[in-house]
Amino acid sequence: MPASGSASASDGASSSGSASAIVAGTVNGYHVLKIVGYSLTKAVPNGKSIKSRPFRAGGHAWHVQYFPNGEDAEKADYVAFFLYLDDTSSKAVEAKAIFSLLDMEGNPVPSHRFTTKVVNFSEQRNWGYKEFMKRDSLEKSEYLKDDCFKTRIDVSVITDFHAEETPLIVVPPSNMHRQFGDLLLSKEGADVKFQVGKKKFDAHRLVLAARSPVFKAQLYGRMRESTTKVS
Repeated sequence: MPASGSASASDGASSSGSASAIVAGTVNGYHVLKIVGYSLTKAVPNGKSIKSRPFRAGGHAWHVQYFPNGEDAEKADYVAFFLYLDDTSSKAVEAKAIFSLLDMEGNPVPSHRFTTKVVNFSEQRNWGYKEFMKRDSLEKSEYLKDDCFKTRIDVSVITDFHAEETPLIVVPPSNMHRQFGDLLLSKEGADVKFQVGKKKFDAHRLVLAARSPVFKAQLYGRMRESTTKVS
């Protein structure tokens, strides 16, 4: 059953409500791929790749292909990575992946972290990034050390869609203006007096300071008056 609650409608009548959420269930996994001897991998021709060891993530078998000199002629200046599904499942395998360059501590580099759309890998079989990183940028970066660098591929496989109960939180309309008005009329806690001509008005210094930087400086800063009387 969805969560329910009640609230008062604008005409004063009580109304009931409920809330739920449709959630995509996922099974997640990741694979860290270390490129050792990067300079030697540059001997691989454009359009050719080096295949990683197979791994399992999200209940399926995968591998990554690394293109040291680009996946095609137009992107020959880039290193590229593609995720391949190795399973031959009769069911559709819908998933999304995150390709990340890792720093020396093993953390993803935000500027080189790419998330795919949801892909039907049963039909597409692979998905990746032709422009993962320019080779000259990689070679000048701190992420290539001792002729090595690391990437991480996170895989999230969608298993189902289901409804979940969510709490319904009814937020009443703000009546702060009324409360401040009542406070002013009651004069309770008033600690400042304004004198305009022969008339005097009570006020609260905290409210004045919160609403006006001038009053804040007068009442709490260097301009603080020696008396609570403000003319």
